[in-house]
Amino acid sequence: MMKVYVNYPEPKLSIHYNPSCEEVQKRGKSDQRYIRINIDSVSTELRRFANKKYTFNSNAESNDMWLDIEFDDADFEISVLEYVHRLIGKHYAPLGKAKLTTHC
Repeated sequence: MMKVYVNYPEPKLSIHYNPSCEEVQKRGKSDQRYIRINIDSVSTELRRFANKKYTFNSNAESNDMWLDIEFDDADFEISVLEYVHRLIGKHYAPLGKAKLTTHC
């Protein structure tokens, strides 16, 4: 499983494979958005991203989100993330230009 932090005001997408990472452990922000993408939710979640159901703004409620992507296949998980990244980038140019980085 990969966990990906998406930040809008400072455009970045950081990949985390280590669930014990201190950055992952900080996920406790109130009203934090968590999106789980797996075999059961992939079509629904991709449709939501394509239809701009998830918005990003410079306020606490919508400036970031965590994606939990789990398919037990690291290559496919990266492919799903890259596609989500392209979908987000169509509506939010700063995020579209952000590079995917691996934190841990």
